[in-house]
Amino acid sequence: MPDSDYDRVRLGIEAMTAYISGNALMTTYMRERRDSDGNLDQVADGATALCALLLNQMAHMTGKSEQEILQEIARGLNRTEQREQ
Repeated sequence: MPDSDYDRVRLGIEAMTAYISGNALMTTYMRERRDSDGNLDQVADGATALCALLLNQMAHMTGKSEQEILQEIARGLNRTEQREQ
């Protein structure tokens, strides 16, 4: 695992950049990470650290708690899924 929060968040940014760049780049990135260190735990840890940082920043910007923001996201996803069915 990375030693510092900075390293964890940096790895999360790297992983999410690959993710938003499309399936081909994400597949290549994941293969390279798996080949370099044998597992993908660090990628999941980095993505989690990045999400936690962004959630914390959203809470400070909106004045809502992290839990309130997560609940709003969950409700929004549920509504979207219901409409798509």
